[in-house]
Amino acid sequence: MLTRILGGLAAATALTLPATAQTLTTENVIALDDWNYDELYANGLSVDQMLDDADVFGPTGEEIGTVENVLIGTDGRVLSIIAQVGGFWDIGDTHINVPWDQVQVTSREAVAIPVTEDTVEDYSLYADDLVTAAEATGAVEEVDDDLATGPRVWRATELIGDYARLREDEGVGGYANYGYVNDIIIRDGEVAAVIVEPDVGWAGARGPYAYPYYGYGVGWQPGTAYYDLPYGRGDVENMEAFDYDRFGNEL
Repeated sequence: MLTRILGGLAAATALTLPATAQTLTTENVIALDDWNYDELYANGLSVDQMLDDADVFGPTGEEIGTVENVLIGTDGRVLSIIAQVGGFWDIGDTHINVPWDQVQVTSREAVAIPVTEDTVEDYSLYADDLVTAAEATGAVEEVDDDLATGPRVWRATELIGDYARLREDEGVGGYANYGYVNDIIIRDGEVAAVIVEPDVGWAGARGPYAYPYYGYGVGWQPGTAYYDLPYGRGDVENMEAFDYDRFGNEL
């Protein structure tokens, strides 16, 4: 549906992106005319919607909290969610870490977890050593959502909100400001796409647009200011806008 990779990408044998330890070869870049949103619409999960709208339910069906963040590994695999639960429990509001394989997504606005007042301490943010750079001091209820993460894990909110850039036209080199990342789409337990909203300065941009996710260290890593796409202006000018209404509510 979209134009193929042109310009510098077609001529180069490999694309080394800034501030990374990995190299993205042209053979691994998905041509945008081979890329469509059908699978994202069918069984994708919007992380932004999950953080804004999803309620968390316990094993007996009672609403116990909200999703605060999603932890993702360097391979793009979703590791766990951070949930705030227990406002009506004796322990008060608590942030907990729930491994993804224990999270049941019942709809795009609801997830179920096997956590009760009696078992909540089993879901400490540090129980599975996912947050490798954090000092595991104090009780879990004293830890807020803005925790530091180690080299094996990153928070979804570290990418959402970052600026997005495109490659300059052939022969120019470097990157041009394009817009910002406003969502991450998860499919089958892995990051499948990033949603980019072009800046208003991009003439004719209808946005937002979904782009393939190429991985931690390829165009982006936590702490960098930009998410660099391996595409140029000519590659994206005919992009189809991503339609959130096609998500529906049920999976």
